[in-house]
Amino acid sequence: MGIKRLAIRGSFSLMTRYYFRQFVRQTRQAGKLNRQVLQEVLRANAQTEYGLAHKFAGIKNEEEYKRLVPLQVYSDYESYLESMLLGHENILTAEPVKYFGLSSGTTGKQKYIPTTGKTQRKMNMSMMFLQQGLLNQALPAAKRADKGLLLMNMVQGGTTPAGIPTGSGTSGGAKSMHQIFPYFWTSPLEVLQLSDQQTATYLHLLFALKERGLAYIGAPFASGIIQLFAVLEERGPELVEDIAKGRISQTLVLEPETRACLEQGLKPDPRRAEEILRELAKGAAGIASRLWPQMVYLSCVISGSFSIYLDKLHFYCGDLPIFSAVYGATEALIGVATEVNKPYYAVTPGFAYYEFIPIAEADLPQPRTLNLDQLQKDQSYEIVVTNFSGFYRYRIGDVVKVVDYYFNTPLLEFGYRKGQLLNLAGEKTSEQAVIAAIQDASLTLGLLLEDFTVVQDLAGPLGSYQFYLEVADVPAATEKGVKIRQALDECLAQANPRYLAAVQDRRLAPLGLNLVAKGTFGEIRKMLVQRGASNNQVKVPRMVRDEALINTLRHNVVYEIRGIL
Repeated sequence: MGIKRLAIRGSFSLMTRYYFRQFVRQTRQAGKLNRQVLQEVLRANAQTEYGLAHKFAGIKNEEEYKRLVPLQVYSDYESYLESMLLGHENILTAEPVKYFGLSSGTTGKQKYIPTTGKTQRKMNMSMMFLQQGLLNQALPAAKRADKGLLLMNMVQGGTTPAGIPTGSGTSGGAKSMHQIFPYFWTSPLEVLQLSDQQTATYLHLLFALKERGLAYIGAPFASGIIQLFAVLEERGPELVEDIAKGRISQTLVLEPETRACLEQGLKPDPRRAEEILRELAKGAAGIASRLWPQMVYLSCVISGSFSIYLDKLHFYCGDLPIFSAVYGATEALIGVATEVNKPYYAVTPGFAYYEFIPIAEADLPQPRTLNLDQLQKDQSYEIVVTNFSGFYRYRIGDVVKVVDYYFNTPLLEFGYRKGQLLNLAGEKTSEQAVIAAIQDASLTLGLLLEDFTVVQDLAGPLGSYQFYLEVADVPAATEKGVKIRQALDECLAQANPRYLAAVQDRRLAPLGLNLVAKGTFGEIRKMLVQRGASNNQVKVPRMVRDEALINTLRHNVVYEIRGIL
């Protein structure tokens, strides 16, 4: 290891310890610190157009703030944001907007979320140092980990009419790390700048395979790691040939200068190629630790709807610990994981001011809110955020459950997005219930699920929910289609008895099953990226209303069966 690399990694280690200790101090006085954050936000933005209209300068405490500033949703900000997109300043925030983060584009039309330099710095420091400090405490072996594979990109989404950059928060964060990237991760920077996801994934994998001592794989979401191994299964021989010859396959479309630059980092390695070929011949089960014997952990979000990918993740990676590092939205970093294999997140009290709406009151237009030190264990709440980038009392739509406390800050489990409910007959089937039904049915019948979504079908006399499933073994699944549909129906009824009551009362038809061809959800992801979703952040919506997406699903159905009353 070179002197410069030793120095950089040593400095990084010191910073991770510093941010971990700072976070512990902050969480010991979480309520007090969070109230101070509110006052800091109000002081900084008192002379903005929004701050003057809502009398920020005179607000002395959170009670006055809640009285003078109503709870907001995105549509409340659209007129302000239209002005900001044109370059007008001092509208929502006194600090200039560094970039507009784009929402993932999977739950509605694209949203533009302003991000200031202060917010970006806070996010970057948390992503680089705090999460690693927490991981080192949770998994001491991570301290000794060498290079890893980080599935990210730096592709800018575009610009506003005023020339302000737009894109995902994760790509913005990756850009800020470009100077240290070669010392920690295997992929050359040129790979992160590629806009074609398939090409980038192939190259991420190629440079990772070159490193027998790879220590971990990280991605924003579990689905990204699964897509990586899918490419390995599909193009393994091609990758082996590239490793052996020290070049990049001509099937990849690359600019000549990019190809030349990347191939400088490759040397023929027939011994490593032979080793990879032997492991591929043994099958994909548990292949991660066979290809990379020194691998220590995976880092990716496995909470909420991403929990459905766990079985496939374990298929490829065995029992490797999984660190579900952060819980964040484009608007704010909300929490950080404190343990491996547990997708629970300690609220970051210094990042933004948080309020929580008791779930029983969440359907009211202006419900009461609680501060983070007023929450009760085992209760669920909708999150409200006031950040340093111009959003005040903003309802981000996430519902969480308090599972415990980390010192004096709540430890949250992500539940669901408020808009992701099945509710044709007033039965309010949550995303949690749907995922539980899918997982239970898959376990019962031995299905290895690739992905799924649900469509509300109103064509018949009674509405119904059509489940679209992509599974690893489609022919085997079609042979037991009736059993799969029945198991899904029974598991959903168990997860939400109101669904069963609605079917029995003939207010709702039983659910339908649609098995789709392999690669269908890859098409869905491509469509979402083409609409502006980031490759880093693209998420398959668990309920699809968009006609173009629905048509793609229907076009790829290879087996279907409807429920009968």
